[in-house]
Amino acid sequence: MLRAVMTIKDLALFCLSTSVCLACGTGDSAVGPPPAQTQLMEVRYASALAAEYEPIVAAAVDKWTNALSKNRGSFRLNTQANQCFSGAPRLNEIHHNLLLFVSIAGVDGPGGQLGYTQVCSISGEDALPILAHTRLDHADLGWMEEQQVLAGVIAHELGHALGFTPSSYLAKGLAAGGVSDPYFSGARARAEFAKRGAWYTGVTVPLEDSHGSGPSDPHWRFVIFGDELMASVVGPKYKLPLSVITLGLFADLGYAVDFSVADSYEIVPLFGGNRLLPERSLANDVRVIAPPTIISPLSRPDLPR
Repeated sequence: MLRAVMTIKDLALFCLSTSVCLACGTGDSAVGPPPAQTQLMEVRYASALAAEYEPIVAAAVDKWTNALSKNRGSFRLNTQANQCFSGAPRLNEIHHNLLLFVSIAGVDGPGGQLGYTQVCSISGEDALPILAHTRLDHADLGWMEEQQVLAGVIAHELGHALGFTPSSYLAKGLAAGGVSDPYFSGARARAEFAKRGAWYTGVTVPLEDSHGSGPSDPHWRFVIFGDELMASVVGPKYKLPLSVITLGLFADLGYAVDFSVADSYEIVPLFGGNRLLPERSLANDVRVIAPPTIISPLSRPDLPR
């Protein structure tokens, strides 16, 4: 099982996953036949990527692929250049899972947003993303490497690309609570939370309430979850574990889930001095094209994966 925090040296020992494509075409040319795919997603680079970062992306893809699976049928992606994001290639392809572009480029300079994920198209069948783009800010790569959180931040953004987004869970009626106390209401996530956070007396599972976005903030509440992978902040040496609670959310979204892939994690009440303070916020790192393109599958899935 891959852990959420790994050093560049450790990750260099992994071969680059076949689910990551280096030949992605240009913004005004059609993309060629897709490369080998995982059951979960296909990743293509939309910018030059230094060699040392390739296995980090691949490790995050493998982590999620080991945890989740879903037969989503076949989709035709037919988009113009730059339609999903600036620099996006023209597409005319059939896909059976999420197509995610990954790029490293400027966002807002050092010390700001570490990166973001754009959801461009969702399935009309299950409201899950089928075309998305994750961008990391090159100005903050050094900080993320120094603090040993780069692998975790990438895995965090992939979690958004796979469906930890308002466009997916709100469409299924799985969140409520308003601005003051937003929460995710999926039964499996709640059950997993209850096993590890029985001390919590509020409505579960608490979403972030510090940004004024209510249930549209797709992050777990930091003061409850601490350094869990999908919480809203990150700090030095954060472990960023993928918990069974987050996997429970994906089960509620309709994925088949292998809970054994989860990292060790317990919900610890916040009190003075028991947590490392965060240094960076992950607020506003989900950008949904409004409205996202809704694409119906060419064929309905009929066999489990």
